[in-house]
Amino acid sequence: MKNKWIIVAVASASVLLGGAACAARSYNPIKWIKKSPGPTASEQLAANKEEEKKLSLQLQALLPPRTSLKDACAGFKDLNDCVAALHVSHNLTIKFNCLKWDVTGAKPAGDVKSCEGPSRDKTMTLSKAIRELKPGADYRAEAKTAEKRAREDIKDAS
Repeated sequence: MKNKWIIVAVASASVLLGGAACAARSYNPIKWIKKSPGPTASEQLAANKEEEKKLSLQLQALLPPRTSLKDACAGFKDLNDCVAALHVSHNLTIKFNCLKWDVTGAKPAGDVKSCEGPSRDKTMTLSKAIRELKPGADYRAEAKTAEKRAREDIKDAS
């Protein structure tokens, strides 16, 4: 009689644990929220050559000398971030490579001798990077304006 109760207890415990493991896999709320990473700025430009040409022509005055749009946007997670950084760099006369380094967290190729990189190579938001590089500027308004202008430029190029 005692053996039957032990067998029943072990069987019910294994069913309970097996069900819990199955439920944990299928009802994991982190998987519901987690997004797959989208295409990077370089991938977005490579996907649509016509858009890249139009956008390059629109932003030619904002690009650093002897730099293509594709090279300038390498390292950015999103094309909108890259174009917004180009606008901020032009509007506030901040070196684009310094701004890029702060926003992407990766040291860009080119002239960065006068730049102080981000602390612990952590990425920053555009507004925080503006605050670091140009303390007297209205960083929130500048970032908001640049992001709005970037969306418009990308929309016009599409």
